[in-house]
Amino acid sequence: MKNLTSWIYIDLDALSYNIKVIKDFIGTTKMLAVVKADAYGHGIIPVALTALDSGADYIGVSDVDEAILLRKSGIKAPILVFNTILPEHAEKAVKFNLTITVCSLDVVQALHEAAKRLNTTALVHIKVDTGFGRFGILPEHALGFVKIVYSDFKAVYVEGIYTHFSSPSSSNITWNQFNKFNDITNQIREAGFIIPLRHACNSTAAVQYPKMHLDMVRIGNLMYGLCSSGNLNLKKLARVFSKIIFIKNLPAGHNVGYGNKYATKRSTTIAVIPFGYYEGLGLIVSQPSGLMDALKILLKQLMYSFGVTNPDRKVVIKNRMFNIIGKIGMQNCMIDITDFRDDISVGDYVEISTRKVNLCYSLPRVYHRGNEIFVDTRQCMTYLDMHNQYIYDKGSEQSIG
Repeated sequence: MKNLTSWIYIDLDALSYNIKVIKDFIGTTKMLAVVKADAYGHGIIPVALTALDSGADYIGVSDVDEAILLRKSGIKAPILVFNTILPEHAEKAVKFNLTITVCSLDVVQALHEAAKRLNTTALVHIKVDTGFGRFGILPEHALGFVKIVYSDFKAVYVEGIYTHFSSPSSSNITWNQFNKFNDITNQIREAGFIIPLRHACNSTAAVQYPKMHLDMVRIGNLMYGLCSSGNLNLKKLARVFSKIIFIKNLPAGHNVGYGNKYATKRSTTIAVIPFGYYEGLGLIVSQPSGLMDALKILLKQLMYSFGVTNPDRKVVIKNRMFNIIGKIGMQNCMIDITDFRDDISVGDYVEISTRKVNLCYSLPRVYHRGNEIFVDTRQCMTYLDMHNQYIYDKGSEQSIG
């Protein structure tokens, strides 16, 4: 890609396709598109706009600032803020017509007072903790909480109620949580309170448990092609690229990288790319569940430190796989291209495998939609309206990959 040395290529047509497939799968159930954490590293504004254009009914974000960013970008669709807010944030939440997750009465009261001052109604979804242990009211307090909200806070409208599954890959755990949630919502309905939107499923649960779809499903990983999609045959959106900026020959026994942990075993040709752990390469995000899991992670880290290759330390150049050698630096890494030196030149594209959500915020995003390619360079650490960005010619896209 012209003028770029490292970037993320994001196919918004693939996103649109995925959402339409998911919408067809869930039928009349509403779909909330999760764009928290900068849309899992894909870019919150372009992804949110595309999701809504492709049929998503709702948008989900982590915090008020993400939601306000979307409002300022012209998005008028409902936006659910997943994290509970501080009472002092109630005014701006109401001002920007955001739907707030509530699980404490102090937040409800703050929203009620802000809505009265602004002569409007605050929208909320009540969260119930059926076993995740994070945000949410415990099941035994849910009905009482609903009664208080309805009776004491007339400027607050309870649009939804939801829970979050802790382990959707476990059928027993998930059904236990779902049955608790169902019991709660039945009690609330029987007490005469009508809450329009009930939702429980995230991406994995939406695929595995269609009977749990209820009124809405929250789709994140699935629409990005980042988790198992069953028989839906969804597409991955993003590919990560860099360019070779330097090539050199090293003799046998020469150190490569910090710490002298790797030495060449033969005369070796290396290619250097400007992509390191600052950009998100080689980050290990892990929370071991038990001793064996911790030992596996420790073994992997020891292998990394001594330069042993594994699938996370491989790149693709001209449809061939190559190994990253030596320790990964802050903003550079080295690739062994010895066996194909004559076929590789400075400026050639390198495709990198890494978790998209860990990628550096300022790494340029290159968006493909229809016959246009839009580029967000993020030079000023600010989001750009994709329709006002520089447009590359269609021919540029043909060279990618």
